[in-house]
Amino acid sequence: MANQLLIQSPDRTLVRGQKMAVTIVLALDEPLKVRGIHAEFLGAEETTAVYTTTSTDSKGITTVHTHTAVQHEEVTRQVHLLAGNEEMGFFGNMTDAVATVFGAGKHDTLEPGDHQFDVVVTIPDDAPPTHVGEKTRVFYELSVRVDVPAGYDVKATESFQVAPIVVDTKTSPVRTRYPDDAGRGLIDALFGPDVKVEMALVADTYQRDELIEGIFAIEATEPVNCRRIFVQLLGVESSEANGHTDEFSHLSKPLDLALPGTIIDSYKQEFSFRAEAFGPPTASGARFSIKWFVQIQLDVPWAKDPKIRAPFVLLPRL
Repeated sequence: MANQLLIQSPDRTLVRGQKMAVTIVLALDEPLKVRGIHAEFLGAEETTAVYTTTSTDSKGITTVHTHTAVQHEEVTRQVHLLAGNEEMGFFGNMTDAVATVFGAGKHDTLEPGDHQFDVVVTIPDDAPPTHVGEKTRVFYELSVRVDVPAGYDVKATESFQVAPIVVDTKTSPVRTRYPDDAGRGLIDALFGPDVKVEMALVADTYQRDELIEGIFAIEATEPVNCRRIFVQLLGVESSEANGHTDEFSHLSKPLDLALPGTIIDSYKQEFSFRAEAFGPPTASGARFSIKWFVQIQLDVPWAKDPKIRAPFVLLPRL
């Protein structure tokens, strides 16, 4: 059996404001020289943003380069020295490794068997819940490293979960319209039908898989051929990393609400469907946000399809 480093915690879910004792076991099958045993508990939000740059060579050929910026915004960082010496830095480690080869160096020799250490971790009362998106994530990890002079370090990492903060929220109806107060844009005015669409939701907050109920109404100044009307959930995940911004859209499968054919003057219909969203719930952090919308779209042949969105808060399934 090779040397192993085990992280044993009573639970993988952290409770805000409460301490959790975690046991670290270094299982050795042979003596091991150890300079120090270090543990770091890190909670952070991680954001990524893809961006491009261009460069032109001496022949005038332009090349586009794609980059990914990554940034961490710390929620908490707790550093523990479980045994041995503090970090010595790159050059200090190199010097000590050479000394170890010649029989000196700052280290202890641990005999075969199990060596147990304990570390206590905690998170703030307002720590954000864990989540994983396409451009963002919030994570909590305990990393342990056995610093072995003149050899390969023994490492282990354990991830922890933090539940969403449960708050009592009063729901309110939501109402939106197309075009909004800013009016129709140039593209809509040139290529879209001249219609007004209004949508109302019964509530502005829904749990995942809960039934969303609402109504929409269409007013047309002239007959409009509408092949179908369908609804989707749209989650917009925005991120910022090292000064660069990015965005990803979580879009559910379209659900047909109506096949109206030709709309003359007006059309109105109630609707209901499940909040079957596959992206992360509504969230926000120092450098990211996730916002959700109910989106209704009219399929109008040979024209730009009108779309209307109503914002709502998507809660995780409790």
